[in-house]
Amino acid sequence: MHTDVTIIDVAPRDGLQNEPEILSVAAKADLVRRLAAAGLPWVEIGSFVSPRQVPQMAGTADLAASLAASPPTALTCLVPNMRGYELAAAAGLRHMRLVLAASEALNRANFKRSVAESLADFAQIAARARAEGVAFGVAIGASFGCPFEGHVPPERVLAIARGLAALGADEVILADTTGMGAPTQVAELCRAALGLLGGGPALTLHFHNTRNTGYANAFAAWQAGVRRFDASLGGIGGCPFAPRAVGNIATEDLVHMLNGMGVRSGIDLPALLEASRWLSATMGKTLPALVGRAEPVYDRVMRDL
Repeated sequence: MHTDVTIIDVAPRDGLQNEPEILSVAAKADLVRRLAAAGLPWVEIGSFVSPRQVPQMAGTADLAASLAASPPTALTCLVPNMRGYELAAAAGLRHMRLVLAASEALNRANFKRSVAESLADFAQIAARARAEGVAFGVAIGASFGCPFEGHVPPERVLAIARGLAALGADEVILADTTGMGAPTQVAELCRAALGLLGGGPALTLHFHNTRNTGYANAFAAWQAGVRRFDASLGGIGGCPFAPRAVGNIATEDLVHMLNGMGVRSGIDLPALLEASRWLSATMGKTLPALVGRAEPVYDRVMRDL
């Protein structure tokens, strides 16, 4: 099926990591399979971090091994360091995402190291990944602002992106960790990043709707030429290591907006809404996404998609 955009659902990782409910490995596997059945081409299934720090991510190795044996769709995961890489590779995953922050304060709060130290670690992981045929992307957190430092110069973000391309990353993710970006700022940085990366790493945008600008920012990124987006089923999640970092943009709300624009994602919206209802029931609460509550607008264009 021809699609105009690629959406990566991060609910099993960035979604669940900031929620008080801890789902079983079986429930997480069910979530991934429901997302795949709805047509999600990529799912970020979890992170290989210490369960003492992020208890919601306990069992990620078991989850990855069970899914990698017969993957329902393309899978990726988050790995913070070499040990995480080794665990993910042992579980059978062939794509991983590393992460750092563009601001020193957030990087130290989240990873207990400087940005330069993170990049040095990534160079070692990249060499190992290339030797073992494992593809990797890198997320740059706080690309549009830091809760500790405030403004993050776009030149700093672009310099990091340039370095990641040199390491051989197949994807660079610009993440608005605490929802601080504005549409004009997003468009400007996206245009610059697309020009910088050229035909190299794919550019993905990761927005939070913390301050109700997530969808406007996604639209601005799309207008600037971005064709890959992270989103989280139900709009759940956020970063547990940054203050007030709640609310990923919801996959179903993003798909609904794109459908209304005539932009093809290849995702079955009714099946996605059913998955969201299942997740809401499983977590025992109403999720932030709105389309399922209001009901989608089904016009001719959307039926054709």
